[in-house]
Amino acid sequence: MAVRSQGVVDPLDFSEVLAADGIADPKLTLGLPTGVTNEKNERSALTLKNLVRQARVQLLQHDLSAAAADEVLAPATALVSNLPYWRMQSRGLVVFAAPGFYKAVRVPIELQESVSISEQFNLLPLAPVLASDRKCYVLSLSKNAVRLFDSTRNTIEELPLENVPGSFDEVIDELPEKRLDVRAGVGGPGNAPIAHGSDADPQQVLLERYIRAVGQAIGKRLGTARSQPLVLAAVAEYLPIFQAACPYPAVFDGVIAGNPEQKQADELRSAAWRLLGKREAANEAADRDRARSIVHNGRGSFDLEEIAAAAAQGRIETLFLPRDDRQITAPEARELANRALIGTLRTSGTLRTLDSIEGDAIAVYRY
Repeated sequence: MAVRSQGVVDPLDFSEVLAADGIADPKLTLGLPTGVTNEKNERSALTLKNLVRQARVQLLQHDLSAAAADEVLAPATALVSNLPYWRMQSRGLVVFAAPGFYKAVRVPIELQESVSISEQFNLLPLAPVLASDRKCYVLSLSKNAVRLFDSTRNTIEELPLENVPGSFDEVIDELPEKRLDVRAGVGGPGNAPIAHGSDADPQQVLLERYIRAVGQAIGKRLGTARSQPLVLAAVAEYLPIFQAACPYPAVFDGVIAGNPEQKQADELRSAAWRLLGKREAANEAADRDRARSIVHNGRGSFDLEEIAAAAAQGRIETLFLPRDDRQITAPEARELANRALIGTLRTSGTLRTLDSIEGDAIAVYRY
């Protein structure tokens, strides 16, 4: 369990759920939206109570006895009245239950209210947190604090700074008395002159030294052979100084402008992906076109029934699904897409999600 700006997020490890074929049927999956703040906790508990009630009716229709249905639902029923639990939520909650199996996971994406009973647990709405989608770094840079984050579209995690300065004071021990003569350094990026002669503003000189020091340290921290975009959250004037100093090759040419000190991590995540939107849309379109070309050359499929069968055989190299699972509307198609997702991940294939996809899925085969 981790407390983040998305609320309380449980470890997003679904390996037990993916490996649940040996668990007796029927397998029940409940999904519901929750709230990061306490404002929705009573409503969320009531929603789960109603979903449990619906699930009991459906379990009885699947030939479970009343006693067996109550036993499957007992942990979820107990969760309804666990008031401290509801005070610590994220954006969504998913509950998996079957004879002898129970798992509740707080997730950083909003889920629709749903009750699913099938031969497999329903992981389709969780595709955005299961996918191997692109990631970005977010660097929050102000005089008082430096924070480094690793982010997907739906999650964000603060990383240790290691040797990166954590504040202006860590770089600048004491201010100059009045004026400085600052000249160019040599031997590395970011050492171009930033001020000359006796007219240089001492505070500005020191600020630029600080930004350069952070930029150079971030380059060493992340390495120079990376393609994951780095988005800066800072006063806009910091960006060109940082770019000139930082050897990291994928600093994004745009900034989350303003003082980021009071911004929560999830605000930074949203702002970063808004900035990256056009570039990522172009990258997704290129990936989609490349996958379609591979399918047309005979090493993949658009047909969900074929894809689900190939996933069960371990033949899926990459499975592309809609980021919003509501785009898959037909119940049979949703069942097949879920089977394909589980089979792909269980056999170490790659799951990707796309904002826009023709049809319900695209699969690229290993062979």
